[in-house]
Amino acid sequence: MNVKRWAAVIGLLALLMAAAGCGGRDSQQEDNGGLNITLEAASLDVGPTTLVITVADADGVPVNDAVLSVRGDMTHAGMLPVLGDAVSDGAAGRYLAPFEWTMGGDWVVTVEVTLADGTVARESFDLTING
Repeated sequence: MNVKRWAAVIGLLALLMAAAGCGGRDSQQEDNGGLNITLEAASLDVGPTTLVITVADADGVPVNDAVLSVRGDMTHAGMLPVLGDAVSDGAAGRYLAPFEWTMGGDWVVTVEVTLADGTVARESFDLTING
């Protein structure tokens, strides 16, 4: 094989390796159905906390009649998920979910919102919990 052909093969292999390295973890963006979903944790320390979730439609109007569930997963394998439900606290579009961080480290919390018409929207949030 001549030098030009080797250079082309090596260049192609380098390109494939670079593309493979960009794969990484999937994006945390999910189908939020046009809703604006936010999440805040009262505490980012291991132990019990309350998740504060706000939901608004695309025009910024608070969504008050939704059913919300929450799933927390560690980013490494081997940990059971933490599951919970959120209930309205009476404020416009605001829901509270009792939750427990079972271990310090990186978490992905997924909020699933089911609207009164049956539409389901999801949004995921990356959080780092102090051990």
